[in-house]
Amino acid sequence: MMETIQEILNFSVGKLTVGNIISALVIFLVCHAVIKALMGPIERLLDKLNVDLTLRGFLRTVIRVVLNFVAVCIVAESIGIPIASLLAVLGMLGLAVSLSVQGALSNLSNGIMLLITKPFKAGDYIAAAGIEGTVKEISMLCTKIITVDNKDIFVPNSEIAGGKITNFSSEPVRRVDIVIRAGYNNDIATVKKALTEAVAATDNTLNDPAPFIRLSGYKEYAVEYTIRVWAQGSDYWNVYFDLLENISKAYAANGVKGAVPGMNIYMQEDK
Repeated sequence: MMETIQEILNFSVGKLTVGNIISALVIFLVCHAVIKALMGPIERLLDKLNVDLTLRGFLRTVIRVVLNFVAVCIVAESIGIPIASLLAVLGMLGLAVSLSVQGALSNLSNGIMLLITKPFKAGDYIAAAGIEGTVKEISMLCTKIITVDNKDIFVPNSEIAGGKITNFSSEPVRRVDIVIRAGYNNDIATVKKALTEAVAATDNTLNDPAPFIRLSGYKEYAVEYTIRVWAQGSDYWNVYFDLLENISKAYAANGVKGAVPGMNIYMQEDK
């Protein structure tokens, strides 16, 4: 019986014996069990570090691939395949793949950077890569942005990470800046009074910091006034448009005339 088993184990296919194949299979199953056991603590560690869900999925995949690669190397070594040769083949294969997908790898690396540095998150209103809108989703290759007119735009992460990013939602309050004009024939105090009334009539403006209303420039046909008020980020656009409407009403109530281009013509009668 033992001789029969020994003959079966020594039966070879090329340079591999049945014994080598069974041994490699056992080693692979043990490695698989070890990898499965390791993934639990790794998952808990990522949870403890509060890693972003998208990045967590990517890291989980990378770790699993690396561990499986180590397992393959161990199995290859057990059946007599030189690891150096295996690494050389995989290295050449990796180089060929990386050259063919350079753009994707650039987006991938920039996606990882965005998820680690977190210049914005889903739900933030941003301006980046010439696009302005609300971030819907950040994936490893691109970021999905919804514009104010409800268009879905998928921007490659390399374009976002390679340029300036403006996050309008990162701070709880925002300043609303409006530059308005009035004609030279208006009294400055009257104009400022009208603008003060307009600010007071606008809902959701903050008293701290206090509103700012000052004469800020002289133009060819008009005097410029700058109004700066603060509001919660979520109220920004409502405050902006309401304030514009209230300025128009306050101008009318106080008799303030807008800036209208004009020209004075003096005629001299010949004697």
